Amino acid sequence: MDSRQKTIKENLDNIRARLNGRAGLVAVSKTYPASDVELAYEQGQGNFGENKVQDLLEKAQTLETRCPDINWHFIGKLQTNKINHLLRVPNLVSIHSIDSIKLLNKLLNKKVDKKIGLFLQYNTSGEKEKSGLESFEELLESKKLIEDSEGFYLQGLMTMGSIRSSDFEKSAKECFSKLRELAKELNGDSLELSMGMSQDFEIALEEGSSWVRVGSAIFGKRD
Repeated sequence: MDSRQKTIKENLDNIRARLNGRAGLVAVSKTYPASDVELAYEQGQGNFGENKVQDLLEKAQTLETRCPDINWHFIGKLQTNKINHLLRVPNLVSIHSIDSIKLLNKLLNKKVDKKIGLFLQYNTSGEKEKSGLESFEELLESKKLIEDSEGFYLQGLMTMGSIRSSDFEKSAKECFSKLRELAKELNGDSLELSMGMSQDFEIALEEGSSWVRVGSAIFGKRD
């Protein structure tokens, strides 16, 4: 086992121990090479996330044969002109960043070979720098649109903690708690919650996260 393999294995083991089976792990491989994804896959990691469509498409095509059971999650800002490219990704299972009804309508018009899970991105902190739905009415409308579609299903809701708060832990907890309450009001306990990253996933776990999105804590600091 070379040093890179060893690092990824140790980091994955550490994250899994902290998760303790409470949530699924999306290993965020953005900016890291396909070879790192393959090393993590060999350690039993099946779910990976990318935030740029072109990078995701290239990695997914490169690894399609070598990692046949991989699951890809798109977690970045999705532009409407990139939808067709995204839907060409082999083994794409979910999109975590449906941040507007306009985007949703464009996406739902597309034909797909197998159903793809959608997470509605909600701006729980109200910060202007962030995109996302901002009212319960938008969530309800989006839910109905997805339910009336053929190729997609409402998998859950996604949010990020506050990026400007001086009290990081308190604000993250408030954001994650708010998302949990919105999900319950929208659809009982059936929706999954995508919340928590390398720096705050343990707070998200306390608030009932279903999926955490962890990159640097697995693959190391980005250049």
